Amino acid sequence: MIIIKPHEGCVNFVTYSPDGGLLASVSEDCWVNVWNPTQLHTGQPVWKSLADSRDQEDEEVSDQDFRFLFDFDNSGVSHAQFTTDGKSLLTGGWSKHLRCWSAQEGTPDWQVKKPGGIGGVGTLVVSRDGKRVAFAGGQMGIPEKVFVLDLKTQAVVRSLRGHDDACGALTAGPDGFASGGADAHVRFWSWESGRCYHDLAMRGIVRGLIFSPDGMHLAAAGGSIVMVWEMVLPPSKRGRRRPGKVRRFRGHTDQIQTLDFSPDGTQIASSAHDGTVRIWDVASGAEVRALAPKVGKLHGVAFAPDGLTLAFSSDKGHVGIIDVDG
Repeated sequence: MIIIKPHEGCVNFVTYSPDGGLLASVSEDCWVNVWNPTQLHTGQPVWKSLADSRDQEDEEVSDQDFRFLFDFDNSGVSHAQFTTDGKSLLTGGWSKHLRCWSAQEGTPDWQVKKPGGIGGVGTLVVSRDGKRVAFAGGQMGIPEKVFVLDLKTQAVVRSLRGHDDACGALTAGPDGFASGGADAHVRFWSWESGRCYHDLAMRGIVRGLIFSPDGMHLAAAGGSIVMVWEMVLPPSKRGRRRPGKVRRFRGHTDQIQTLDFSPDGTQIASSAHDGTVRIWDVASGAEVRALAPKVGKLHGVAFAPDGLTLAFSSDKGHVGIIDVDG
């Protein structure tokens, strides 16, 4: 296990490039760091940049609202994902909203502001064909739209009705994409038409929403429980897959923040405020491993593309890598 502390605030998200050669960490301290995972122990990133700011010059929001919004993990740089070709890194943040960086050099390529509203960009996801990105965020207690951007033109091409409260989770599948909100709903959308083709009611704020690589399962975090659905065809056997009966994986003792499927789809990793990363067998729901890095509350988690290692982050600024092979 390798652990360093490169950030001064909660590391909201960690993510690998498609080839596994880079690992990005983004934090409420407003910095994005990109690492060579094999050199993480040196503490020297490939590049780093101040990707967001805490100034409110572009937002009309009171101090009380500012603190309230940050309770939903939208502080600083909140989310990141590499594009499918691995050439760019997209980040979402409080004041700079959606930004694109050269994955290798760290030079900023473009920036897009979220149309209307307050609350910045708390989550984003790239379509599996690499042509679009969906993004959303918002403020707790206020309805939030989901926006779709064309990555080639950097134009917002769709504004979806989204959620009746802040939206903190997005995931892309083979049939479209799904969004999860503080309104306790998961909604399923078509990239092409923007139509919501299914609405799944939950019992609380949706966190850690993720499709399996083959799109046959969907996982979400509900409090301290990992929930998994098999994605099934409608009775007519035609149309888009929708979630079937839910299964619940129990073991965490505090709120789960992030989930990720292994590259082969057979396992799920979860990170939680109980200070543990847990790995689950998708078929049986059995807990395979429980790992406690002893750095306090954990936040982000991501499998490497080869499935041999797992990156994680903490709310105190840590980034770590765990060997999960065998």
